[in-house]
Amino acid sequence: MLTALFIVALAIVLFLCLYLGFRTGLRLGMNTAKGITPPPLRNPVQVIQEVRDSAEQSKASKAYTEGLNNIMSYTGDLPKGE
Repeated sequence: MLTALFIVALAIVLFLCLYLGFRTGLRLGMNTAKGITPPPLRNPVQVIQEVRDSAEQSKASKAYTEGLNNIMSYTGDLPKGE
């Protein structure tokens, strides 16, 4: 019984994969026939590099903004209690 359920579930998943692949290919083919080129595929390494660069840029920007705010808010007064 468990084997039959597993086979049915696997068949459904494979059918859905084939169906979605066919629809995607058909859509891309029809757009190409109309003269619309599909967007270039991005390499997973490029995507990870872009995410890493944006995160580093965000950290650097945050540190710069924090430092600039500290400089601009400096009054020269000693904190209370010192």
